[in-house]
Amino acid sequence: MWCLISFLCPRPAQPLLLALLFASLLALTGRPACAQPVLQLNADASMSTRGHLALLRDPSGQLNAQTVAAASWQALPGTVRVGYTDDTIWLRLSVQRDATAPTRWLLKFSNALLDDVQLYRRDVAGHWQLAQRSGEDLDHSLWPVDARNPVLPLQLDRTGPELLLLRVQTRNALTTRIDIATPELQGSQSQRESFYYGLGLGFGLLLVTFHLLFWQKTRESTSAWYVAYAGLALLCEWLTSGLAQQLLALPGKFSDHALSLALCLALPVGVYYSTLQLGLNQRMPRLSRGMIGAFSTTGLLAAMLVIMSDIGSGMQLMQLGALLAMVIMVGTALWLLPRDDGRAKAFLLVFGIYYAGVTISFLRNLGWLPNTVMTQNAAALGTLVHMIVMSVRLSESYDKLRREKEQAQARVVSLVGLQNEQLEQEVLRRTAALRQEIARREYLETELRTALETERRAKQSQLDFIAMISHEFLTPLAIINTTAQQIARNLDAAREKTLARCANLRSAAQRMVALVDEYLSAYRMDTDHAPFQPRAYSSAQLRELLDDLMTDWPDGRVQLHDAGVPESVFCDLQLLRVAVRNLLANADRHTKPGLQFDLEVLTQQHGGLVLRVSNPGEEVPSDEVPRLFEKYFRGRQAQQSPGAGLGLYLVRQIASLHGGETRLESAGRNDLVRFRLSIPA
Repeated sequence: MWCLISFLCPRPAQPLLLALLFASLLALTGRPACAQPVLQLNADASMSTRGHLALLRDPSGQLNAQTVAAASWQALPGTVRVGYTDDTIWLRLSVQRDATAPTRWLLKFSNALLDDVQLYRRDVAGHWQLAQRSGEDLDHSLWPVDARNPVLPLQLDRTGPELLLLRVQTRNALTTRIDIATPELQGSQSQRESFYYGLGLGFGLLLVTFHLLFWQKTRESTSAWYVAYAGLALLCEWLTSGLAQQLLALPGKFSDHALSLALCLALPVGVYYSTLQLGLNQRMPRLSRGMIGAFSTTGLLAAMLVIMSDIGSGMQLMQLGALLAMVIMVGTALWLLPRDDGRAKAFLLVFGIYYAGVTISFLRNLGWLPNTVMTQNAAALGTLVHMIVMSVRLSESYDKLRREKEQAQARVVSLVGLQNEQLEQEVLRRTAALRQEIARREYLETELRTALETERRAKQSQLDFIAMISHEFLTPLAIINTTAQQIARNLDAAREKTLARCANLRSAAQRMVALVDEYLSAYRMDTDHAPFQPRAYSSAQLRELLDDLMTDWPDGRVQLHDAGVPESVFCDLQLLRVAVRNLLANADRHTKPGLQFDLEVLTQQHGGLVLRVSNPGEEVPSDEVPRLFEKYFRGRQAQQSPGAGLGLYLVRQIASLHGGETRLESAGRNDLVRFRLSIPA
C-alpha cells in the first residue's frame, strides 16, 4: 500500500492521504455492538434516534414486517450509514412518551433522496400494518407531510413502550439521521432549514449570475468555466437538498438520474477548472492532459452506469475518482509551493475548504463517516464558502488585469501621440496623390465602360445581322438559284412556265432589294449623318402619299380612315413614306388572308399628325412587348413570315428624327393590335 501511495502521489501529499485512509479504516472498524434502549420522548427538544436503532438487511427485498420482527437484528451505535446498497434496510425503534408529553409526533429523515420509506405499527390484534409511507418513489402530493425530505406522522396515544419498524430503500447513498420532534418544533426547524438553504442557494445563484454576465461582457474562458463549475455545484446541492423535488414535484427516478449525471459531469469540469487555477496547462502540460483525459473517462464510465440504472456503482466510481482527483490536485499544489508564483497558495486556500467539505460528504455517503449535522451540511457549507472566496479571487485577478491593461493603454496612447503628427503630414500628402489617382482612374473607367458598351453593341449588331443574312438572304438566293437552274434545263418550256419562273426570280430579287434597302436605311439611321431633310408639306401632298401607299396592296386589303389631315405637316416625306409603309407591311404580315386592316389619319390638338394602323392579328405576347422596336428583333409569331426585324425599328428611328414617337397602343387582348405614330406640328 505504501508503495502504491508513493507512486501515485507527490511526497507532500502522502501524509494527507495516509491520514485519510486511517480515518476511513477507523470509521469502518469502529462499530461496537450495543443494546437498543427505549427512546423516551419529551416535548422540550428534537430527539435523535442515535443509539436507539437496530438494523436488518434484506438483500432480496421479499421480507415483510411479520417475518422481520422475529429476525436477528444488529444494534446501531450511531446513525444509519449503510452507503450505496441494493438491499432493503429494516430499522427497529422502540419509543415511549412521558405522560405529560403530547401524542402527535413527527419522524424525520435527514436524507432527502430516500426512494421509499415505510412505517409499520402493530394493530389492536398485534399484527403489523403499514401506517405511513413517503419517499421519492411516491408522488410528492401524496406525502403525509409536505417537506423537502421524508417526514412521517406518529400518533402515540399510549404512554407505554411501542415498537416501530421502518423499511427503507434508495438508489442513492443510504446515510441518514432519524429525529423525532413535535409538529410545532418540527415546523420551526423546517422553516429555519428552508431559510438557510434558500439563502445559501440564492447567494450561490447570485454569484453564478454575476459571473455569467461578466463572461458575456468579457468573453473570458476562465469565467465561462467558472460558471459551468459553480453552476454544476449549485445544481447538485439544489437536488441533494430535496428543494427542487419539493418545489417542482420532480419524479424520483428523474431527479436521481439528473443529480447523478450532474455529478458525473462535474468531475471532469472540476478537474479542468482546477488545472486552470494552478496553471498546469502551462507548467505541466502532460500531467494536465493526462488528468483531464483520465477523469473525463471516469466521469463517462460513471455516467454510463447511471444511464443503465446502476446509480450506486456509478456514484461510488465517481466519488472515488473525485477523492483521488482532490488528493492529486492538493499534492501537486503542495509540490509547487517552493516555486510558487502565488497560484498554488491561492489554490490551497480557495479549494482546500471546498475539498474538505466534499470529502466529508463523500465519506459520509460511502458509509465511512457518521451522519451528523456537521457531516450532512459539510458539502453545502464548503461549496458556499468556496464560491465566495473564488469570486473574490477572480475579482482580484480581473482587477489586476484591468490595472495592467490601463497602464499598457496609457503607454500606447503616449506612443500614438508621438506618431500622430508625422502620420497627419504623411496622410495629407498621400491623400492628395490618391485623389489625383482616383480621378484619373475614374476617367479611364468611364472611357473603358463606353468602349466596352460600344463593342458590345457592335458585336450584338453583327450577330443579329449574320442571323438575318443566314435566314432572310439565303431564302431568295435559293429561289433564284433553283429557278435559274429550271430555266436552263428546260429552255423550250412553255411560255407560261417561263414567265412564272421569271416572276419568281423577280419576286426573290425584289425581296432581297427590300431587305438591303431596309438594312441600309437602318444603317443610315444609326450614323451621325442620317438623311433627314424635313420641310413643310401640304395636306394634299400628304394625301397623295397615302393614296400611293394604298396601291401596294390589293383593293379591300387596307381601309383608309381619313378623319382629318393637318393643313401643313413639317416632315421628311420620304422617311415618312418608309415609316408608314413599314407599319402597313407589319399589319399585312400578321393579318390572315381575306381580312382587312385599317389606316387611320388624325390631327393632334396643336396641329400635329397622328397615324394609327390596326389589324385583327393574334395577341402580342406580354414578354415581347418591350422588345418590339429593337433592331433585328422578330417575335415568335413572325418566325414563319419573311422579314429582317428592321421595320418597327426604322419606324421608331424616323419618329425620333421628327421629334415624335411610336408605340403599341393595343396588344390585341380584347381589341385590335394597334400601333400609333405621332409627329408634332
